[in-house]
Amino acid sequence: MLKLLFTTLALFLFYPADDWKLKKEKSGIAVYTRSIEGSDFDEFKAETVIENANIYDVLNVLMDVENYVNLYPDCYNPEILEQKGKWNNIHYIVSKAPFPVKDRDGVNEITTTFDEKGNSARVTIKPLPDYIPEKKGIVRIQKGAGFWQLTEENSNVTIVYQYHGDPAGDIPAWLANSFVVTHPYKTMINMRNMIKSNKQTNKY
Repeated sequence: MLKLLFTTLALFLFYPADDWKLKKEKSGIAVYTRSIEGSDFDEFKAETVIENANIYDVLNVLMDVENYVNLYPDCYNPEILEQKGKWNNIHYIVSKAPFPVKDRDGVNEITTTFDEKGNSARVTIKPLPDYIPEKKGIVRIQKGAGFWQLTEENSNVTIVYQYHGDPAGDIPAWLANSFVVTHPYKTMINMRNMIKSNKQTNKY
């Protein structure tokens, strides 16, 4: 817990205090949000430390698109559209929305860059809304930007998951903003459980 405290403090100093507001802190996971000028929708930043792991344990989960149903809440029909090397791809994903709001889908390109020492990696998320035709009855997400930042130290991995998106279509901002706290928190819980399961089954 002491290491988590210092790590969270360092990340807090890196991001200006007047920008981010702590919305949830539980089970070693902190979720922050902030407003973005010109947008009705908040940006989120979730942080945690996973013990006894390395950045490749995390990367293997992030690259396992078929299992995004177990990583991202309300996700279904994930599919790799183009594999661009081991750590880069273009994939399709659908997110279930509460009735009567239509489900959202998106095409995202994820690109991974490593530092020179190999103990840090950033997975950048970039929407490609025109990569495939839109599907009837589902709203295509057009705008967004985010990343996963992974830093390994002393057999622990500090994870920062940050994203700002526009869900598009006719959806109340208050409803969309309610998910920018619960979803990243659940995603971090799922990430932790998937890494543990992969280690137990020697999946990678």
